[in-house]
Amino acid sequence: MNRYTVNDCNIISVGYDEISKTLEIEFKLQVIHQYFDVSLDEFVALMKATAIETHYFNHVYCRYYFDVE
Repeated sequence: MNRYTVNDCNIISVGYDEISKTLEIEFKLQVIHQYFDVSLDEFVALMKATAIETHYFNHVYCRYYFDVE
């Protein structure tokens, strides 16, 4: 999965696999979370958000199951 570097204080990069609907977020604490069954629209909204971390907490973290890679 390709991840895209983002300009955020705690998130380094964000990636998405359209086939498996998996969203991957790499944090500066050297942890990667994989979120499952995430729509492409949600990934696009996250990438377009002016405050990525705020969008992440309000729309991803609280709604999707995740695992730590």
